[in-house]
Amino acid sequence: MSISPAHFAAIGAFSLWGLFPLFWKLFPEVSAWDLFGHRLIWSFATVMLILFYQKKVKNLKKIWGQRKVRYMLMLSALFISSNWLIYIYAISVGKVLEASMGYFLNPLINVLFGWVILKEDLRLTQWPAIILALLSIVLMAIQTELSHFPWMAIILSLTFALYGIIRKTTHVGPLEGLTFETCFIIGPVLIFWFFQNSSPVTIYEELPSWKLVLLSLSGLITCIPLILFAYSARRLKLQTIGFIQYLSPSLKFLCGLFILEESLSNEKFQAFVLIWIALCWYSIESFIFLKKQKKVVPISE
Repeated sequence: MSISPAHFAAIGAFSLWGLFPLFWKLFPEVSAWDLFGHRLIWSFATVMLILFYQKKVKNLKKIWGQRKVRYMLMLSALFISSNWLIYIYAISVGKVLEASMGYFLNPLINVLFGWVILKEDLRLTQWPAIILALLSIVLMAIQTELSHFPWMAIILSLTFALYGIIRKTTHVGPLEGLTFETCFIIGPVLIFWFFQNSSPVTIYEELPSWKLVLLSLSGLITCIPLILFAYSARRLKLQTIGFIQYLSPSLKFLCGLFILEESLSNEKFQAFVLIWIALCWYSIESFIFLKKQKKVVPISE
């Protein structure tokens, strides 16, 4: 099988997402909330510029005119903004490994939510992967104190899975949807930010010029993998995307363990092993199922 530009786009998207912890770690003097606020502001500016360039700004008005789509995107905005904030907070407090655990869990949570919420079929041979993932969470709960339980990993996987379900069932373009979400959430964030000790301007008074440039580029850095992902998702099979997506949590894990030198407790290591076994089972089962499907020859009428 030849590697197409779409494959490179998918690999690029998930690699960039996997290396994001190294970018946010460049700003240890900036709080997680301020980083989140700047990421939101600059993402909003970036997607609006792209929409203006593509002459699709009027699509936002169309989205607002569709009541169901409007409310669904408002809900998805809350999920993705919560995910962004908790993810940046996890990096700022030295819990990149925990964040990677959340994104390793995400594919399995997606399958479970698809079964529960979307009433999708869940094959009997997929259940061992789901049970192993749930078992890893239960073991963590039993073996660790409440304060050391990986709450951020669970919240990250749940918010991203719920975001994915909403975007899957809401028929709107990826760029228009992201723009609408940032438009909706940026107002409340700016109002809340106004009552904090810091502000967007305060950050620019404290950081050196090279960091200011990088922070201003956070919106572009956020949007590039989203655009690459949208390009690849339209051209690659879903199972191909499913395999490539493991790049992101894998790189996060490697960054946290070897570059940022975070400690890995025995309890978390055991949980990771169970999750990795579950993912291997899920991947192999999906591959075998798809191979069998291809061998089925439809009977002509």
